Amino acid sequence: MAPSKKEIPVVQVAQPASSGLPPEFQHLLEWLGTGLERMEGIEDERTREEVLALLEGIDVLHRQALGRLLKLVTDLGGSGLVERISQDPVVCTLLEMYDLPEADERTQVERALESVYPYFKSHGGKLEVLGVEEGRVRVRLSGSCEGCPGTATTLTRVVEEALREGFPGFRELVAEEPPPLALDKPIQLGRKPLRRPRWVSVGYLEDLEPGEIRALRPEGTALLLVRLDGEVYAYRNGCPPGSALALHLGRLEDSTLVCPWHGCRYDVRTGKRQDDEEGKLAVLPVAVRDGEIEIAVGMEEVEPH
Repeated sequence: MAPSKKEIPVVQVAQPASSGLPPEFQHLLEWLGTGLERMEGIEDERTREEVLALLEGIDVLHRQALGRLLKLVTDLGGSGLVERISQDPVVCTLLEMYDLPEADERTQVERALESVYPYFKSHGGKLEVLGVEEGRVRVRLSGSCEGCPGTATTLTRVVEEALREGFPGFRELVAEEPPPLALDKPIQLGRKPLRRPRWVSVGYLEDLEPGEIRALRPEGTALLLVRLDGEVYAYRNGCPPGSALALHLGRLEDSTLVCPWHGCRYDVRTGKRQDDEEGKLAVLPVAVRDGEIEIAVGMEEVEPH
């Protein structure tokens, strides 16, 4: 039985600013995460195994029931109705705990390319997904990258690699030419501003213990900071990425970060899944300068000299 509201400790939970979760639900998520950690610490092995087996049975029941419920809703009201009910933040969080509903091809492609978009953006370009049909992904590259030497090679090496890793149904990548420039638009003269990563300080290395998992919110963005073998790694704090299920409640097993909600296992050095499942955490660049930890949270323009 779940605890009453007054029994849930009122603590700060790292959540996306747009999650929309009511405070009591945020507190419940924190309480559940703490409870999972305590269950693993049960000294009596038989009791611990029985408790975990009970939780696994409840998980299977809920997963099957929610899956059948979503199918019935889809059959009765179409996929649009599922999207509408998923907009409720509490319902959305519950479905994410069971990886439901299964993402369509377009969503899977967008997730697979999350780590690729910043690469082209940093070079003044823009990668657009035009469509996905039965594993055939159509993209267009525009901006400063358009027509650059090596663009075709980059598309093949970077984009195809990301799709093969993050989109199980990937069959073919098709790069389409951008539309012709309108002749009636004025031509912009002069140099374009340069772009560079925008670094934000998040503390000092000496304050981060080896093996520590820390939740941060620089500029309102929920991030995860991990120190392992003298290196510091940063990711978006959520499993799956973008969700309200905070990963800092998980644990480290050597170099593996274990999600407290789904049991997902990530290589903390790369963000890639290690449990034969597709997916990858969004990696953020980290720099340590004079003992100060800085994270690149975006790009900024710099006027050329």
